[in-house]
Amino acid sequence: MHFKDAVAGTAGLAEAYSPGLQALKRTDRQRINCENTRNLAGSIDLDGTLSDSYANAPRWDYGIGVRSSRRSDTATWIEVHPASSRHVQDVLNKLAWLKCWLESSAPLLKQITSEYVWIASGSVHLPANSPQRRRLSAQGIRFAGTRLQI
Repeated sequence: MHFKDAVAGTAGLAEAYSPGLQALKRTDRQRINCENTRNLAGSIDLDGTLSDSYANAPRWDYGIGVRSSRRSDTATWIEVHPASSRHVQDVLNKLAWLKCWLESSAPLLKQITSEYVWIASGSVHLPANSPQRRRLSAQGIRFAGTRLQI
């Protein structure tokens, strides 16, 4: 399945798709390095698009499609958030919301192989071998630090 088609087939996201990383805020877009931009299959601002429908929910920030083959893409779900031990539970709550939303409202996006990535929005106060980092990893979240390489 292609990311763009999955987005188009998801209620409430039809207008959310943007090519490349254009759906990301400029400051957040600068946190991502992409060696070959032709591998980007588009992006969505999930938080901004769903803010009215899920006003009080701990919404995840972005989805980025990455081409993995001619027939399918992968989805990299990006959360840009302050990075300290006290923010770990916030990010885990956002992941729980995202997975629930994918299950109940975005079955086409759920079919795409996904990875979940936390990018620090500022300085990092989350030691590499801390129990909090192990907890993130156990829940399937990759902590990228202040920059993500795609």
